[in-house]
Amino acid sequence: MQWRALKYFDTVARCRSLRQAAARLHIAPTAVSRQIDQLEHQLGAPLLERGPEGIRLTAAGELLAEQARRTLRDLERVEARIADLQGMRTGRVAIEAAEGLVSSLLTPALTDLNRDYPRLEFDIAIASAGGVIDALRRGDTDIGLAFFLPPRDDILRVATAGLEHCVVMAPSHPLAADEEVSLEAALAHPLALPDDSYGVRQALDRAAKSRGLQYAPSFTTASLETQKALAMAGAAVLILPAMAVARECQQGTLTAVPLEEGALERARIDLCIYRHRSPSPAVQTCLERLETALDGRATRTGGP
Repeated sequence: MQWRALKYFDTVARCRSLRQAAARLHIAPTAVSRQIDQLEHQLGAPLLERGPEGIRLTAAGELLAEQARRTLRDLERVEARIADLQGMRTGRVAIEAAEGLVSSLLTPALTDLNRDYPRLEFDIAIASAGGVIDALRRGDTDIGLAFFLPPRDDILRVATAGLEHCVVMAPSHPLAADEEVSLEAALAHPLALPDDSYGVRQALDRAAKSRGLQYAPSFTTASLETQKALAMAGAAVLILPAMAVARECQQGTLTAVPLEEGALERARIDLCIYRHRSPSPAVQTCLERLETALDGRATRTGGP
């Protein structure tokens, strides 16, 4: 099976459109179609079904798409290793990260890394802790950076750090003038929180239960930008590490007040990889830079 045909098919499977796939690959749609036809002939099974709503993968196509994604990622890692042997710091690094870690931690680290190694390429996606684990297992990402990553035998924590939680609100909010906020006081106000698949929500649920407190968020959204917009509008308060809203606090659009000490377990940041996959030189370089960034931004707590 030719690498080119596999790459073309993977692009079609992601786009679900021959025209869009061809545009992304910078070739003619007929060239993509020809490669797909060759794959179908080689495998003896149809891979695509064309309909009025676009392209749909057949059962055989779904199987090939899953394998193609892993195979292409493995080929990229081999290419990066070969390039490194030749003294060329090239390669692609795929990262899945919690949204609250992007602007203050991930972006500065990758900016510095790109300055030192301009030939590196980065694919960045936003995911919950569970999404990070799934992507690492599938081989869709090389590095995970998440809050409260649940322990898994096949996921290796490279570094772990802790951050204190804050209550985040508009500067005009009644709580904004306090030096610290109790959990009871925070829960008495309308809240904007992610759903219970996120670690901060699970930690809050545990803390409320241990104190016999009941609460129901007024807004449930996984989008950090939506949470921040609600807080800026005065519609809700948030419970986040200050790092997640550092830019907005500097601009004066939000205020972060420490949550009372011991009210909520610290937000644990986990930098992780898949245990049974050796990182390429490019991934290893990125890991080292992110580990340094963690050390500089938070108090190191260690990890298994």
